[in-house]
Amino acid sequence: MPRPPSGDADASDHRDRRGPDEPVHDSHASPPAVNGTALAAVVLAVGNVVFGSFLGLFLPLLPAVFALTSVLLGHLALVRIRQTGQGGRGLALTALAVGYLWLALIALLVCGMLLFTGYGFALLGF
Repeated sequence: MPRPPSGDADASDHRDRRGPDEPVHDSHASPPAVNGTALAAVVLAVGNVVFGSFLGLFLPLLPAVFALTSVLLGHLALVRIRQTGQGGRGLALTALAVGYLWLALIALLVCGMLLFTGYGFALLGF
């Protein structure tokens, strides 16, 4: 006797043989909802990468503010994800990584400007 093809026929046979106390496992269960704070943090961090250097020409503190905001939102999202069990942990970690990298880059640029410009030399007493 030939075996029925795998797919819906096997699934229906399995459901028929299930006992009354066995749980039903839905193979099409939806993933947990993504945390909105994590999504906002990663959008802000990536937007800062894409537009931050251009906007920094006109408003020099704006990339730093965006980076700091994405870091704060990333940490807040991680706390909420841990409490509620929502999805989006990877988004929050990405926002943290990008935000901290931007803050480090900004700190290096500010230190370089202070060390290697006339303003920096004047501040240092040279």
